[in-house]
Amino acid sequence: MAKDERLKLYERDHFDEKVDKKLEPLIEREELRIKATVQDILNKGTKTFAKNIGADKVINALQDAEDRLKKASRNAYIFFDQSSKKHVIWSKLKEYKFDRDDRDSITVKNCQEQLEKWAEAQAKQLAEKTPQGRNLAYIKAIKERAKDMVKEASIPSELIQGLAGLLKLCPNGGVEWTTKLPALPPPKSK
Repeated sequence: MAKDERLKLYERDHFDEKVDKKLEPLIEREELRIKATVQDILNKGTKTFAKNIGADKVINALQDAEDRLKKASRNAYIFFDQSSKKHVIWSKLKEYKFDRDDRDSITVKNCQEQLEKWAEAQAKQLAEKTPQGRNLAYIKAIKERAKDMVKEASIPSELIQGLAGLLKLCPNGGVEWTTKLPALPPPKSK
C-alpha cells in the first residue's frame, strides 16, 4: 500500500460529515413519525391508561378531597376575616402560615402530570414496536456502522465502496452515496 493511498484526516472528517448529511434527514423523518405515533397513542389513551393502572380512582378521590379542602379553606377565611373585624387586636395579629411536607401537598394536578409522563413513556415503548420505530432503529444502526467504517478505514476507494453498499440498505429504496447533479436546462439560443 503506497503512502498516498492512506486515508488522510481531512478525508476522514469529510466522510464522517457526509454520513451525517446523508442519514440525518432519514433519522429526523422517522423520529417525526414516532412522535406522531406517540401523540396518537396519548390522545387515545391517557384516560384508558389511568383506568388500566387504577389511577383514576385515586385521582377522583383526591379531586373530591381538594374540593372539600377549598370549601373549608374559604369558610375558614370568611370566619377569621369577619372575626378579626370585631376586635382591633385580632385584626393586627391575623396571619396565616402553613408549613407542609411535600407528601401533604400532593394535588390532582401533580397526579395528572405524573400520569401524563408515565403514559408518554408507555406510548414511546409502544411506538418503538411499530414499523416506524423499527425503521428508526435500523437507520440509526446503519449510521453507527457507517461511522465505524469511516473511523476504521485506511483506503478511501474501499471506504467509498463500503459506504455506498451500506447506504443502499436504508429503508424506502436506500440512499445514494454519490450526489447526483441536477440536469441543467439547455442553453438559450440568442
